[in-house]
Amino acid sequence: MYTEIFDDIISITHNDYSGHLDKKGWDDPGKYRDRIKRMEAEDVLDAVTFQEIVEDYLLDFKDRHMYFRLKDNGKQTTYHNGFSTRRFDDKLHVTEVTDEACLEIGDALLSLDGTPIRVLIEKHERELFELVAERENWKPIIQRYSSCEVESRDGTVKTMELKQYANQNRKPEFKVDRLNDGVLFMSLPSFANIKAVEVMLEEYQEHLETAEKLIIDVRENGGGSDLAFRNLLPYLFPEGETSIPLEDSIQAFNCTRRNVELTVKVFGQFLENIDDETVKTNLNKYVEEMTKNVGQGFKILEDESPAINIQGKALPEKVVALSDVKCASASEALIELCKESPKAAVIGRPTAGVNDYSNLVIEEWENLFELWYPTSRMAGMNEKADGEAASIIHPDIHIPWTPTHITRDVDLEKALEFLQT
Repeated sequence: MYTEIFDDIISITHNDYSGHLDKKGWDDPGKYRDRIKRMEAEDVLDAVTFQEIVEDYLLDFKDRHMYFRLKDNGKQTTYHNGFSTRRFDDKLHVTEVTDEACLEIGDALLSLDGTPIRVLIEKHERELFELVAERENWKPIIQRYSSCEVESRDGTVKTMELKQYANQNRKPEFKVDRLNDGVLFMSLPSFANIKAVEVMLEEYQEHLETAEKLIIDVRENGGGSDLAFRNLLPYLFPEGETSIPLEDSIQAFNCTRRNVELTVKVFGQFLENIDDETVKTNLNKYVEEMTKNVGQGFKILEDESPAINIQGKALPEKVVALSDVKCASASEALIELCKESPKAAVIGRPTAGVNDYSNLVIEEWENLFELWYPTSRMAGMNEKADGEAASIIHPDIHIPWTPTHITRDVDLEKALEFLQT
């Protein structure tokens, strides 16, 4: 079973994945296939190990918008270390603790299995593939180790075992607060559930209509659908109509048969939560255009240069959007729109930059595995800067991450200061 699934994955990465032409020759599937085939013949390959091997293979493409995982079907349990970190210099600072009782926020990991972090940076360069420490993702790396050396906040050092905790589906927590001087703070941690975001915006519509200043926080927002934030856009732009050309964001779709079939499935799920007839018509039109172009390679489906027209509101008068590296996909699209508004400013750190290749679909196997991969390519990415994704959105005010962020919300402080000017 595993070898056949891996062969299908190779077919996707070489034909259906929208980066397959740009990254031709980057991967080496043969060595992974040989390992899978050998382990399967020896009956020592299980689902978790197979998932890890495929994830390692996908690293060849250097695309954080493509990943392979065990499907949440109630039969398989996936695990994590129960905490999150962020690197600053030669330490991994603990920024969040969910399950690990032996750690506290503000502690720092000095080594893993006795190897200093400064050495591990080079060892795991392939997995990290980032040029800036604050953008690195150490979670999957920490999971490979069994112990760590920890420096507590009081300066004491101890060695502790790294444990594994079952993943739990924690629902994103939307939060709205009234801050000082007429500032409304709105935390939007996800755009995955369109209806949930729309219900929240409707509930706080009066607050949005009357707030003089607004802060939207998408620093932890890993994306979802652009449709989720469409009702927020009028509050981010000045009164009257604003037309924003989107030539730089034009997407060329890889119109393979598999991609069309999986896109129909994804759109079908969206349509279940959407009442807007215009949106339904546009989604169906996309499917029709993709279907017409099956087998024709990459096609731009718009008839003319796309633009978005927004009817802005007088209030709020000033808007700040907080961004960070976990701000990805749909939330990056929101940040990009904020950059186009004369009454909005972006504060924090550059976004994830995953939209060079976007419009993800999901292929499934045995009700056990699923591969999420992009089907479209940003047409303007040919002009990207060396070493950086074209879709990374840089803030208007950059605040480098430091351990101070653990004890103080430095970004929010800067946003409040900016709104007073």
